[in-house]
Amino acid sequence: MRCRERADASDNRKLILQTAKTLFDTYGVNEVSMHQIAKTAGIGQGTLYRRYAHKGELCSDLMEDTANALVEDIDATLEKLKEAPTEERFGALLDHLVDFIDAKSQLLIPLHNVYMSEKDTTAFFRSPIYLHLKNALSSLVEERLRGEDEADCPAFLSHTILCSLNPVGYLQMKGDLGFTKEEIKQHYRKLFIRA
Repeated sequence: MRCRERADASDNRKLILQTAKTLFDTYGVNEVSMHQIAKTAGIGQGTLYRRYAHKGELCSDLMEDTANALVEDIDATLEKLKEAPTEERFGALLDHLVDFIDAKSQLLIPLHNVYMSEKDTTAFFRSPIYLHLKNALSSLVEERLRGEDEADCPAFLSHTILCSLNPVGYLQMKGDLGFTKEEIKQHYRKLFIRA
C-alpha cells in the first residue's frame, strides 16, 4: 500500500506541475491562483497545499529542471570555449544567464519574493544554482584579474554581478530604465572588462 501512495503522490505532483505550467504560460504567474490550479487539475485544495504551501514553492519546483538545464548549458559552453579569451567566456556565461532570466522572469519573481519574505533571507545564497554560478564567475574574474591589484576580490565581484542580475533588478533595468536585453548584456561585458 505504501508504494501505491508514493506513486499517487508522484502522479499528483506531475499533474499539479503540468497544470500550473499550462496556466502560467496562458495567463501569467501573477494572474493564476492556487485555487485555480487545484480546480483545473481536478484535485482538492488540501492536496495542493499539502504539496505546496504557496505559489513560490510551486514555482521553485517548476524551475528545478530548468535551472539544472541552465547549469548544464553553461558548463558545456564554457568547456567548448575553454581556450577562448576570458572576456568571451564571460560573455557566453552572461548570455545564458540573461536569456534565462528574461525567458523565466514570470517564475523567478515569485521565487525571489519567497526568498525575500522568509526568515532566512540568505537561503538563495546557499542554493546550488547560486553557488555554481558564483564559482563559475569567480573563476573567470580571478583569471581576468590575475597579476593585478590584490585588493580586487573575485568572490565580491561575482556576488555583485549575480545580485544585480536578480529578476526584479533585471526587469527594472529592462522596464523602467528602458534597456534592451542586448544592451544589458553589453553593459555587463564592459563592467567585466573594466574590472
